[in-house]
Amino acid sequence: MDQEVNAYLTFSLGDNSFGIHVEKVIEIKEYVEPKPVPESMVYVKGVTDHRDQIIPLVDAAAKFNLGQVEITPQSCYVVLDISKGNGKGTMTIGILVDAVTDVFEADESSLKPIETDYKPGYILSSYQKEDDLVMILNVDKIFNEVDIVSLDDVLSAVS
Repeated sequence: MDQEVNAYLTFSLGDNSFGIHVEKVIEIKEYVEPKPVPESMVYVKGVTDHRDQIIPLVDAAAKFNLGQVEITPQSCYVVLDISKGNGKGTMTIGILVDAVTDVFEADESSLKPIETDYKPGYILSSYQKEDDLVMILNVDKIFNEVDIVSLDDVLSAVS
């Protein structure tokens, strides 16, 4: 029986590399200054328009406690479809990253599990890609229930 091969979009935050399964990626967009939302979470840069829909724009570095994304010509945001959890449907968000770097394919056996005592719940595994260690993310686990409610509140504040 053949192993399923999965494709991952990789992006950088400083010296760190992360991967997201491509099934969660809607689009990669050039960075545009978002509209700020007063009193939102520190990692929310604001909101932006995506296909006639207002979506929150999250600074991925701030969310992962890695500082903040410094805006450069390579900065962009990745539009994702994430689960709200508990059967509450999905939400479209943008995550601001330093740069999108690659798409690669990997079978499950090439992904290395990370000890559960060590990792945040949203890191599934790691992948050694040439000289780079890529942390594979479960985007549905990056935001907990409180985060999702807060992101919904941000959207309510601007609609």
